[in-house]
Amino acid sequence: MTDEAVAAAIEGLKAAGIDFVATLPEANLQPLVGCIADDSAFTWVPLAREEEGLGICAGAWLGGRKTAMVIMDAGLLTCCTALATLNVLAGIPVLLLVGLSGGLGEKYWMHSEVGRFTEPVLRAMNIVYAVCERVADLPRCVLDAQTLAVSSKSPVAVILNRECLR
Repeated sequence: MTDEAVAAAIEGLKAAGIDFVATLPEANLQPLVGCIADDSAFTWVPLAREEEGLGICAGAWLGGRKTAMVIMDAGLLTCCTALATLNVLAGIPVLLLVGLSGGLGEKYWMHSEVGRFTEPVLRAMNIVYAVCERVADLPRCVLDAQTLAVSSKSPVAVILNRECLR
């Protein structure tokens, strides 16, 4: 991620009142993860698996925190059952910042395959999402997504496209 994209994401998280963020190590997201880890405004929880992050964020939300997860699209796909059975059914909001892989110019076939499933899976799960097309729009996308997550008591995703990731 560029410095500009990282700053925009942090601005959005802070404007949304997010104070608890769970992440996995991921090369495309590492600049953002590093800033979150170093910023005292956030309680940062490093994860081994995305599913555990949903459980940890749910517990933090029940304890009064405003939570977010920063993951890649492949990680989102691995935690669909946890999203459906914990967040959706129990009405526990979580903001998902999801890096999108694939698309024009993608060099690795496996990333293209994963990226193609992201939006259809979110639609099938009835999870509201927005694709952030421009870095300049990122703070508002994050704020609006968090507002909806809380008011609807549901997970809401902001998909970070190629401009936001590279």
